[in-house]
Amino acid sequence: MKLKQMALVAIAGLGFLGGAVVNANAATIQALPNQTAADQAYKAVTGRNYVYPATTATTTVSAATTSQDVTENATQAQKVVAMAKDLAGDGIPYVWGGESMSGMDCSGLTDWVYQHAAGISLGHYTVTQESHVAKKSVADAKPGDLLFWGDQGASYHVAIYIGDNQFVAAPQPGQNVDIETISTFFMPSFAGTVTH
Repeated sequence: MKLKQMALVAIAGLGFLGGAVVNANAATIQALPNQTAADQAYKAVTGRNYVYPATTATTTVSAATTSQDVTENATQAQKVVAMAKDLAGDGIPYVWGGESMSGMDCSGLTDWVYQHAAGISLGHYTVTQESHVAKKSVADAKPGDLLFWGDQGASYHVAIYIGDNQFVAAPQPGQNVDIETISTFFMPSFAGTVTH
């Protein structure tokens, strides 16, 4: 716990957003016992509390899947989608190899969101991230799934599907993390549900 607090203080002390330096200390972070480390880091960097969506969901599953698994997966996807949408409004620029609030590339965005919203590290490379998903067609994508462009094993772009034919991506140099719409001009090749 002490190491996490020190890391969060270091991150918060270096964080810049909108030109303002963000400050935090171990006492501030320790005073928030009901928040996860990711929530605390998010608040330290953005100055805002992260608000998770409601977690009620009804799903029919096979006998092999427990209701706890379904609830956890639905909650994970909701947290991922909510955080990705929030980042899309923060003016984060595309930076090749980036994975921070000061700049992200496509795989940096997906890894950052999954680490902070779900505690899952996907790695910082599209092909590596492919190994963390159960692959499916784009037509079967659900909110929170990853969308990949390129052949399996050779993907070159990744984004987070948020539903309604939309995704959050770090598109290219000169653009910010944003919400985009799937189109025939830039159609993902396949999708995948993160399996840890």
